[in-house]
Amino acid sequence: MESILRLLRMTDQDGHGACRIITAVTNRAASAAADLLSSGDYAIAFPSSSILYHGIRRFEQDPLTLESTASLASLLRFGNDYYAMELARKTADRFSFMYVWTRPEFAAVRANAADANLSDLDCFVIAMKEKLSDKAKAVWEKAAARNKMYESLFSTLLRRVKRKIDSATKAEIEADAIRAIVSFELQRNKHNPNWRFSTVGIGQVAEDFFILQEYMNSYDSDHLRTWCKLWGRWLLGQRRVEEIEALPDDEQKQQAFVDDSRPLLQPIWSFFVALCHALQEGENEFTPTDAYWFGLVDEVMGRSDMAPVRSVAEYRDDPPAAG
Repeated sequence: MESILRLLRMTDQDGHGACRIITAVTNRAASAAADLLSSGDYAIAFPSSSILYHGIRRFEQDPLTLESTASLASLLRFGNDYYAMELARKTADRFSFMYVWTRPEFAAVRANAADANLSDLDCFVIAMKEKLSDKAKAVWEKAAARNKMYESLFSTLLRRVKRKIDSATKAEIEADAIRAIVSFELQRNKHNPNWRFSTVGIGQVAEDFFILQEYMNSYDSDHLRTWCKLWGRWLLGQRRVEEIEALPDDEQKQQAFVDDSRPLLQPIWSFFVALCHALQEGENEFTPTDAYWFGLVDEVMGRSDMAPVRSVAEYRDDPPAAG
């Protein structure tokens, strides 16, 4: 799949830019084919198709040993993390469009929940969940649980770490993170007398460490900055947008949109990263509409009620009435 994608994106001998890739699933796209579908610059799903995502697989002919099993587990983890972030890179703009498109529903979500203090992320999770099939809802809930783990671990780390991050080595930062995780797991399991580090605990510490690394690596990513620049004008109030537009140069304007939009978009980006990792776990078979709401495709053929990005790009004002 990666080889096919590289060939499609190659320039020609005259140095012309790569062609725009349009991908489509008419019947079924599974595993690498599903990833190739989402890799398109514009991805289309036919209404009767199905799309299957899962983590990487490895088949071994030789008997497994303790050493080879440990190496294989590390390889599979690295592979799943790599493909999760590759999926995030490929589908980030689609997912952010889903968030911006869904925001007008947040007032109704707060009203239905009788809770005016629901965060934008809470409203987004609730609003989107209502649009999904049962199988997709399970993945959505898994992503939400993973994201809450991100937040809990990160807040624990911030409370316990006293050293200045800028003056610490990466190993020292990781050591602080491990100490914070140990405290986190002790607190979380304090009412379970059978819980031990020597049994399931040490494995949970390792899992927590990798989850925290996911969060920290994505916390200030270039993709998040791109979201802020792309959607800042839509998310900020008209008065603030006018103030930013009045700044003297473009660089200041872009930075202002990033600074003001980041608090709104960072929780959504974190959830998105959690979702991409959740797609690497288990067998996740989706309907075309599920794939659309997850940002895995741009359009479901024939579904005019699900606005594709194309409808925005191709929008033109109606011509003035004659006479």
